[in-house]
Amino acid sequence: MSLGGARHEALASGMPLRVAGVLLCAFGVMAAGRAEVGSPPAPDACEPGQVVDAEFRDAALRTFESLMLQAPGEPADGAVKAHPSPGYVDPQGQAWHYVSAYQVNLAFIGALRIEPALAPAAARWLRWQVSHTTVTGPGRGVVFDHWVRGADLREATCPPGRDARTCPQVDADDSTAASTLLMAEAYLRFSGDTGLLREPAVRAALESAAGTMASLAEPGGLSWAKPDHQVAYLMDAVEVAAGWRAWAHLQTEVYQVPQAGLNSTATAARLDAAIVKQLWHAPSQTWRVSLGATKPDFSTWYPDTVAQAWPLLWGRDAGPAALQRSRAAWRKAAAQWRNKADWSARNVDPDGFWWPAVAVAARCVGEIDSTRAWVARARLAWMPPARPFAWPFQVGDLLWLFWLADPVRSPIASDAPGLPGPPGR
Repeated sequence: MSLGGARHEALASGMPLRVAGVLLCAFGVMAAGRAEVGSPPAPDACEPGQVVDAEFRDAALRTFESLMLQAPGEPADGAVKAHPSPGYVDPQGQAWHYVSAYQVNLAFIGALRIEPALAPAAARWLRWQVSHTTVTGPGRGVVFDHWVRGADLREATCPPGRDARTCPQVDADDSTAASTLLMAEAYLRFSGDTGLLREPAVRAALESAAGTMASLAEPGGLSWAKPDHQVAYLMDAVEVAAGWRAWAHLQTEVYQVPQAGLNSTATAARLDAAIVKQLWHAPSQTWRVSLGATKPDFSTWYPDTVAQAWPLLWGRDAGPAALQRSRAAWRKAAAQWRNKADWSARNVDPDGFWWPAVAVAARCVGEIDSTRAWVARARLAWMPPARPFAWPFQVGDLLWLFWLADPVRSPIASDAPGLPGPPGR
């Protein structure tokens, strides 16, 4: 599910919803400070916070909370909508809200850093994922996209009127599974609660997600997006590497199986090496968007340009040389989007998506003026009283917005490593 390809979920309402890496995609909440699981690529340039003001931050938190469903005793309890507005209206005129595990996981990774008091909501969401994880057959270990009917909170993976051939659906198995592990690690890091994670059903779901990532490893060490969509995307790969590191931390700290944690860390390192070996395009000094692709075309915003940000946001643990390479690649890509095509001054994505991850990437290479310009523009667009956080805002955007904000209160102390990418400390 990362930004690893021009993959859209076309909602019946006519609104295209990009999930998967698209973002962030991203996931990536970097933790500033020492080089650890999930810390930001460059502490000097990538310190989280200090850009999004408290009013904007708090409005985003209220919007996030408004998307959370509470239906005690019902399957939908704990689910979180992807957007304030319905994403589909069925032939009977019933409105349905879209639920994407990938996108909501990203949002919680960012939200928990700035407001650890959201831990109970994160626990409900994690339990919702556990109860909706596919246990057998295709998609095992993955939470498929769901829809919730507004009138009665009935759930479906294929609402009435949707083409049954497209259901159940998820943008990418590999990054969706990784996002679950990353969210669980963020929950541990910011809540300190190991009890939930030790529940047998929760542990089984997380082990299944890790098993999904393992099953999708391609012969060269990268990651296939799906069993029936064997394309190895750059954005998926860096998210999956981050997922392995998150899983390693859970294995070591929660489940007390240090050797398993070392094995997962080694898997992440092998994936890092495969990313450099197979996806770095040396002649242009940029990243290929997928295995077998040629030099990226920076006249194309998505995926070619945006994909250059993903190794920067998620790849700190790949080492200093990889970090330097990723910074240079992003600067080269972003240089094509200046002046009339300035990404910070307008939405350059053909579908109008905001791509807040790019604002974080700019911060991480020292282009703070571009970051501030993007935030100022998003603030005006997302905070009108009549229709706040209107489409094409998506819940996954909150990961990156929150990364640019300061915590509501001092976060709890924790020795847990940060996530790779922006899920900060």
